[in-house]
Amino acid sequence: METGLNGSMSVDSLAYAELAEVLRRKVVSGEIPEGKRLPTELALASEMGISRSTVREAFRVLQAWGFLRRISPRVLVAAKPISSAAQRETRIALLEQKATHDDVYQTMYALVPALVALAAQRATDADVEALRSILTAQSKCLTDIRASNRLVGQFHAEIGAISRNPAMVIARASLRNLLMPNTDDPDQVLRLTHWAFDGHSKIITAIAEHDPEIAALVTRRHIEKFRSHWETAGLDFNSEISSFGFGSE
Repeated sequence: METGLNGSMSVDSLAYAELAEVLRRKVVSGEIPEGKRLPTELALASEMGISRSTVREAFRVLQAWGFLRRISPRVLVAAKPISSAAQRETRIALLEQKATHDDVYQTMYALVPALVALAAQRATDADVEALRSILTAQSKCLTDIRASNRLVGQFHAEIGAISRNPAMVIARASLRNLLMPNTDDPDQVLRLTHWAFDGHSKIITAIAEHDPEIAALVTRRHIEKFRSHWETAGLDFNSEISSFGFGSE
């Protein structure tokens, strides 16, 4: 088998979501390199001892997430999701509609807690450990805003993967960075990174306890705290997005 999956999981009766998650992690980690051809549905089903329909559905989910792409009717290869195009198109549409930062904030305030609540319902032990490993990395770079921001992005990407709802993930990713003013104030930077770390710690606890209501609650409080920071940093929530933050990646 080309992808080297054999021996890495025991699957007499793997559900398609579990198979999709195993394959996703292998693409993310590089164990299945980008561009690597995956085996056929029949070959993978035979090797894993599962039904072909289970493999087909797992492939469908991975394609929706952007981790697989079809280069011919019968050939699928590993891929890394590309969100920048969606982000650009969303920002252009928001510009045309003269959307404000408050419009974006209200959308995130409704969307992100719902996404985290789904993650709390669906997280496996491996999912929780993946989140905790990101948190550990965050704890080591609280004075480095760039490194911290990268880990914040990883944290939210992992939450999205755990939620297994690509529509919500794409919607959230398309609004990314629209509410993140830059600041060079060392005190603000330290406060921001500590808030992120503290909020993520509480979110992970709620996810580990599989409590969607608490997960949504702590996420809303987390977002509210960041609104306070954004306002302190000078973001006018009544301003249109074109005047602050547009184009940042």
